[in-house]
Amino acid sequence: MTIHQNRCVKLLIGLMILVLLVSNVFAFPNDPLSDSEIAKVARLTQQPVLSARAIGGKGEKSESQNSLEVLLIEQHQDKNAPKGQRRADVYTYDYRTNELIETLVDLNTSEVLKTQRKKGVQLPLTEKEIKRAKEIVFNDEDERQVLAYEYHRITSRPLTDTTELNIKAFTFVADSLPNRTNEASKLCGIDRCAQLMLYTGDNIVFEVSPIVNLSEGIVTQRIGF
Repeated sequence: MTIHQNRCVKLLIGLMILVLLVSNVFAFPNDPLSDSEIAKVARLTQQPVLSARAIGGKGEKSESQNSLEVLLIEQHQDKNAPKGQRRADVYTYDYRTNELIETLVDLNTSEVLKTQRKKGVQLPLTEKEIKRAKEIVFNDEDERQVLAYEYHRITSRPLTDTTELNIKAFTFVADSLPNRTNEASKLCGIDRCAQLMLYTGDNIVFEVSPIVNLSEGIVTQRIGF
């Protein structure tokens, strides 16, 4: 390779590195939010970062539990936005007031442009909320006995550990089962609640499905199938 060719190769490599560095710093308007942008938005809205890709005992609320839960951080969609402008929407649940906080952030200027609170709006659960819903159910002695009975009924084996169960959870609102919810579960939709679907290791579904009020930290009822 000649000296001239060697210089050309080095120049080309340098340009490629520069392009990579610039692309990490400057995002195009329609690019998805980067991890650094999500972290920036979280700082600006003074919320904890729960995920780079935005997800107590019975009757007791843990004092250490943060009352604010970041549910979703996503790119703000606005066809009429100025060229080159990047904004983000932050959706946070306030467990103190049972309100959804919607915050609009300008990523170019690092400004919080708008904040509004809404009651009765329930977005999908985060992984942290699903984990807490499981803990509330498994820490409830009555629920553990029911689940152990159901597991034995299906498998003819004793339930020795909750890791033997497959679990799915989703947001529950009382309006989805208006004729089957008890008085405690009728608060779901105003309070933040979860419904758990439980399966054996062979994916045989349980005939009972616990409803958990995450705002209060209790199991409100079991729905039968």
